[in-house]
Amino acid sequence: MIGLRLRRALRRLRPEPVRPAILMYHRVASPPVDPWGLAVALERFRDQLDALARRRAILPMDAFVAALKERRLPACAVALTFDDGYRDNVTRAAPVLAAKAAPATVFLTAGAIGGELAFWWDELARMILLQRSQIRYDLVVGGRQVGGDLPAMAPGEAPDPAWRAWQPPRTAREAAYVELWRLLQRVQPVQRADAMEALRRAIPPVPADHEELPMTGDEVARLAAAGIAIGAHAVTHQPLTTLAAAERRAEIETSRSVCRDLVRGPVCGFAYPHGDRDAETIAMVREAGYSWACSTRGALVDPEDYNRFDLPRLVARDVSGAALLRQIEEARP
Repeated sequence: MIGLRLRRALRRLRPEPVRPAILMYHRVASPPVDPWGLAVALERFRDQLDALARRRAILPMDAFVAALKERRLPACAVALTFDDGYRDNVTRAAPVLAAKAAPATVFLTAGAIGGELAFWWDELARMILLQRSQIRYDLVVGGRQVGGDLPAMAPGEAPDPAWRAWQPPRTAREAAYVELWRLLQRVQPVQRADAMEALRRAIPPVPADHEELPMTGDEVARLAAAGIAIGAHAVTHQPLTTLAAAERRAEIETSRSVCRDLVRGPVCGFAYPHGDRDAETIAMVREAGYSWACSTRGALVDPEDYNRFDLPRLVARDVSGAALLRQIEEARP
């Protein structure tokens, strides 16, 4: 703690130069559990936009990248992006963005749009962390047998909404969630779908909140009509380097085609699912005709040293506007 305070004091004496930033959001919501810290509460989102408007120039991603290429990007520039395509992007985020005249880009998981199922990581969290009754499961995930027998929650027991999956699990349910997520995240899409179906048969369902679901095609069109840019986020949200080259290329190209059909216009940007990419994947994105792409590498944009198809982003957490500004100021390229 003393070391951190000393570093902050030294930065105030010798402040780092202001640099541009791209922010990564997922949801504007207050879910009962949020193991990956994907949600920002509505009031905090408003506060963050107000803080950014006071200290930063909020640019559309296309304008941000164009200015970056032309070496005229303001040091105080910031761009807002949303991953996946949650319905609350339409119902909660979009009205606030419109009221604040703040541009944004939403990257869509093309295969999920219009579907009736939640994203698998959210469904898994509800299954394991919110189900109050006893949980028993025995399934195969990618050739590995995995089982669990978790007791019912005691009266008065509740999941911890502040727990994050990168923290040590403190309960058997948290440990089970992390184990299953790690196994499911890297297997092939058909194997994941089979495992999730087996879990649905074994565990009583916990219904999803309406706004936790992916948006519909009509809602995508509404976003685009409201001036929010649409980008692609692959088809199945599979980590792309786990796929064979032909499948990887299909994910990249098909998602762009689907998104273009939904918005009836150009789709210039791509975001790598889970930030997973390598040199071959980056080249595929460039060859598919995108103008730029974002990773999940947590850093500021360095105007002197950047890859237009591997732009870093800072995760916007559920914090105050002042705390978000501090996070940006303390980040590094």
